[in-house]
Amino acid sequence: MLTIVCGEDSSKSREYFSALKNDYKNKYVTIVDVASAQLDEITKWMGESTSLFSETQVFFTQNLNKKLSKKSTPKQIKIIEEIIKSKTIDLVDWEEEVPSRFLKFGAGAKIKEFKLSESIFKLQDTLVPGSFKNFANMLNILKEGTEETFIFIMLQRHLRNLLLVKMGLNPGKLATWQIGKLKNQTASWKLENLMSFYDSFHKIDVSSKTGSNPFSLSNSLDLLASYYL
Repeated sequence: MLTIVCGEDSSKSREYFSALKNDYKNKYVTIVDVASAQLDEITKWMGESTSLFSETQVFFTQNLNKKLSKKSTPKQIKIIEEIIKSKTIDLVDWEEEVPSRFLKFGAGAKIKEFKLSESIFKLQDTLVPGSFKNFANMLNILKEGTEETFIFIMLQRHLRNLLLVKMGLNPGKLATWQIGKLKNQTASWKLENLMSFYDSFHKIDVSSKTGSNPFSLSNSLDLLASYYL
């Protein structure tokens, strides 16, 4: 059996992945961490690492989806198909920031997806000059149940996409309608202001990681937005 833990909300998907691993440990199940490139060794390990105190072994891996592409060998594809159909092999894979629509696994895999809250998208939509009040209100609502680091990262990434589109570049992995929406949003921005706004995010990121920022991330966002929005 193959279980895929995925979704754009990587914070919650990672939390679930870790909690799942701990839950198995508490049930005295043997946990085996395996690199995605070593899947062909699973059958061998199952035979060599049988425990008297555990009837079951569960394998955990990460970012297996990257290994599946047009360049995948028939052997790699066959191993994945065998694991999906197997009743004795239990493999859990965590995909960082990958929505289910981008998964390349065949039918039969169990998928646990963590989608982003609609509120984070609404907050991103307020990154327009003249919308500070809306931004501040949305931020106050969102930060009640969401880590401020996650909010900061999502806004920074959205600004990066806006900047790329404004410069005539392709952000990549975005649908046509998403790019069109970004173009509409950038129409309210001057390129130099958007570049300065994005650069300010980078400076806050660095100062927060080095401990030189006297403000919290949410307070920093408020101050920054009050200037640019």
